[in-house]
Parts: sequence; structure tokens; C-alpha cells
Amino acid sequence: MEARKRLRRLTAYAGRYRYLTYASLVLSAASALLSAVPYYYIWKILDEIIGSMPDYSEADGVVGYGIAALAFTAASVLVYICALMCSHLSAFRIAKNMRKDMLGRILSLPPGALDAAGTGKIRRTVFDSAAATETYMAHQLPDRAGACVLPVAFAVLLFLFDWRLGLVSVLVVVMVAAAMLSMAGGKALRKSLESYQTALAGMNREAVEYVRGMSVVKTFQQTVDSFREFKASIDGFGEWAVKYTMWCRKRMTAFVVISSSAISLLIITALALNGGTDWSSGFLSDFIFYVVFTPIISLLLLRIMYSSREGMIVDDALARVDELPAQEPLPEPESPKTPENMTVRFEGVTFTYPGSETPALNGVDMEICQGAVTALVGPSGSGKSTAAALACRFWDPQEGRVTIGGIDVRDIGSAKMGEMVSFVFQRSSLLKDTLLNNVRAARPSATEEEVAEALRRAQYSDIVAKLPEGLGTMLGPGGAHLSGGEVQRLAIARAFLKDAPIVILDEATAFADPENEYLVQRAFEELSADRTVLMIAHRLTTVRRADRIYVMDGGRISEYGTHDEMASGNGRYSRMWKEYTESVDWKIGGTPQ
Repeated sequence: MEARKRLRRLTAYAGRYRYLTYASLVLSAASALLSAVPYYYIWKILDEIIGSMPDYSEADGVVGYGIAALAFTAASVLVYICALMCSHLSAFRIAKNMRKDMLGRILSLPPGALDAAGTGKIRRTVFDSAAATETYMAHQLPDRAGACVLPVAFAVLLFLFDWRLGLVSVLVVVMVAAAMLSMAGGKALRKSLESYQTALAGMNREAVEYVRGMSVVKTFQQTVDSFREFKASIDGFGEWAVKYTMWCRKRMTAFVVISSSAISLLIITALALNGGTDWSSGFLSDFIFYVVFTPIISLLLLRIMYSSREGMIVDDALARVDELPAQEPLPEPESPKTPENMTVRFEGVTFTYPGSETPALNGVDMEICQGAVTALVGPSGSGKSTAAALACRFWDPQEGRVTIGGIDVRDIGSAKMGEMVSFVFQRSSLLKDTLLNNVRAARPSATEEEVAEALRRAQYSDIVAKLPEGLGTMLGPGGAHLSGGEVQRLAIARAFLKDAPIVILDEATAFADPENEYLVQRAFEELSADRTVLMIAHRLTTVRRADRIYVMDGGRISEYGTHDEMASGNGRYSRMWKEYTESVDWKIGGTPQ
């Protein structure tokens, strides 16, 4: 992305603060020009001192030159501080508005798209991309303005005193610039930064997924297989870092050697010009000035290189921001409708996830009756969770429709759907907050008494009694820690507090111990009363009392009915039930139970 396009896009986020960005560029350039003036007075001081040797009393202009150099230096610093104040105010506003814009776009996406993209990648895009632009706009951009202006001013100074020594200094600068461009040229650096960001994003994503899956790893006693992908992402990043470092080594060595050899070249030139060491006082002061001054230009070029790198990092961040909304927002009705009953129906529903060619659901017809418990069973990948996601409008189907009370969920709208549906997922999340506020997340206006009643109905009273500060106990890092089953009961308390007419339970007892599973089941029974309940389960014992069970296979419904009806038949459910009971009754070597 060109520098102008990048600047124009970033300042669009700044609103009326964008003028501060331009002011910072002007002030930084002015500061750079002011900072060049003291070098002229330094040369005047050197010339005065060397010209008056050995009687230094004749150097009566040194103090005046020193004061002038100090005054211009102070003016340069003050102007630069003003430039940074302007750039920081604008940069903070840009980062803030970028995050608000990205979060607004994320909130408008189908909820299922967040799972598909991966929360680790989304978090990194939202926070790291904005942080990258903040550093660039607050520091690198104004510094670059100064770094681009200063070499021009210094070039004038190089030829102001002795054009022959100035020519040697320019030659050194050109060689240094060539070495720098070979290492940080446009295409080479851009390709390297893209590889870096991709490798870092992959490692970040795998780290988040690994930490989130730690409970599964412990439950099933997994070993090296559990972190193979995480380790592969770390190894991949390490290989890239070593390869890139080795690629830069020769170029950086040339940069350092050439910039450090400026003094040697100047000495050789000075000796050649004077035929030895018999130098005049004027030439000696010029020589000392060039020895001090030439390496500074190399450092300025290094600053330009770093600012160019930061600009490419910002380009990459903006590209990742553009990739964030993978799907269009779900369409919302102008006048949301309210269903008269809570019976959910699937009518010829077909749904394929974005980027996939195989339908997750294919022509599904299903009825989830009001006031009844409907269960979905089947192997992993059969479409159970997809059906639940469509029932609460995490996605919209490509074919067919999902209705509640005969009204298409697309005509109900996401806001009203959010009020009508409660969820208890396989993995429930806690906030780093008090137990009271964790439950209140379902209904922020709830009183403390209502929260306590919801916890009681969720079979949570014994947990509250054990916590040191009751409802005021902090949960999560730095606070109390809960088991998987206790977290699930807290999620059920949220569902009680929300009191939504439709409840979706997705593998809610998957990792609960026997005692917690019993309490969770008791809470489920009370939660299910007079509500439309959709339950997804692998343990068939948890669905035996369901009013209707649908067996899913390959995105289709293979059979449905009650437990007794299907268990006594010859269908897939009967075979699943037989396999389940055999696994429960299994024992080693005929050992009596």
C-alpha cells in the first residue's frame, strides 16, 4: 500500500483529529531542520578553537556559538514534543475508532462465524492491528517526516565547508543506503513481514486452542498427540526466524562495516589532499566536523528503514482487518415479528458452512415442540450442533427455513431471538468477576435475591455456601476456581435467571463427574418444565426421558421417536443403545462386578 493511501485510510478513523496528524508531520520536519543548525555552530566552535591555538583567549566567539547551538537544540526539542503530542492524540483516536469499528463488524456477523474464524485470530486482529497503527502514527510517521527532511539539510552541510570531504561522505552514505535497501527493500521486506505475521497468527491460534482444550487432554489422558499442532506452529515460527536472521546477517554486516569505515575513508582522503599530515587549521576543523557528522547520516537512514518496516506492518494489519468479516451480516427485518408459540420447526433445511463443499445439514425436517424435550443424537459430525446453531439463528440456511411458532426466524430478528433463547454449551465461559455478576450476565437488571433463587434452582446452593464471600466471591484468575460440573451448573443458573422460553443444551454434561452429573440432571429437569428444550447428547442415558429423539447421520435424520420405540426396533438408535449398554457392562477377563 502506498504511503499516501495508508495515511489517508488511517486518518479516516481520526475524524476531526486527523489535522493533528498533519500538524505533527510539519512540526517534526521543522524540528529536524532546527536540529541541523547546531552542527553549523559546532563547526564554528571547532574552527574558532583550532584557529586560535595555542592562544585560546582569542577564541572569544565560542560562548556565543555555544549559546546559539543550545538555543536551536532546545527549540528543536520543544517543537518535537509538540509534534509528538499532536501525533499521540490522533493515534489514540485512530486506535480507539479502529477497535470500535472492528467490534461493530464482528457483532454484526453471524455468531457461528466467530467460531469458524477462531477467537484467537479475531482477538489478535482486533487488538494487535490497532496497536500496530498506534505505534506507527504516534512515533514512526512523525519520525519519518523528520528523517526524510534531515538528510536534505545535512547534504547541504556536507558541501558547505569542503566539497571534497563532502563527496567522500556522500559516497559512504550511498553505499550504506545500498546495503540497507538490499536488506529492507520493498518486496523483500514486505514478503518477510507477511510470512512473520502469518507464522505468528498461526502460533497464537494454536496456543489458544491448546489451552482451551486442556480439560479434554486431561480427561482422556492425552500425551504428545495433544500438542503436536501447537508444537508444529512453534517450530515453524522458529525456522522462519532463523532463516530470516541468516538472510539479514550479511546485509547488516555490510551496513555496519561501511558506516563504521567512514572515518578511515575521510582520513585517507585528507592525507591525499594535503600530501601528508601538514594540515591547515581550517582544513583540520573541517575534517573533524566530517568525522563527527558523517556517521549521523547513516543512523538517519536506519531510522528511515525502521519507519518503512513499520509502515509495512501497518499495511499487513490493515489487510488482516479487511479479511476479518468473512461473511455478510445476517439480514434483519424492518418490523420484527413475535411468535405466538415456541414450537421450532425445520422445513427442508440445507446448510453448508462457508468454504466447505459438503452440506452439514441436507434436507432436514424436524419439529421441536413447545413444552417438550427434544433430543439429537448421532456420531460426531452428523450435524447435531449445526442444527442447534440454526435453531437459534447463529446461521441462516441456504435452503429451506427454520420457524418458531410458524414465523421464519429471519422475520423475528437477532435481537428478539437473543431474548427468546438460552444456551448451556459444552464449554461455558466465566467472567473474571464475582459469582453474582457472572450469573447476572444473563440479565444485568436482576436483583441479588433473584440471582440467589436462580442458583438454588440450579442446585448451586452448596457451592455458594463453601465460597469464602458467597455471591461476592471473585471467580477465575486470582479468585475461586470451579470444576467443570460446577461451571455447568452456573450456566444453568444463568438460564434460570434469563427465563427464556427456548433452551438449548449442547453436550452440557460431557465432562461432569458422576455427582455433578446427577445434580446437573436434576437442574435440567426443573429448567425443562414448560419450555421448548433441544438437547444434544452423546450419553444416551441422558436422553431416555426425552419426549422425542432424532437420530442424525451425515447431515440427515435417519429415524426419530421415543427411546422405547427406537430401542426395541432394528434401526441405528437400537444399535447405538446396544453398543452403549455393552460398554457400560464391559469388564476385564470376566471379573465379577
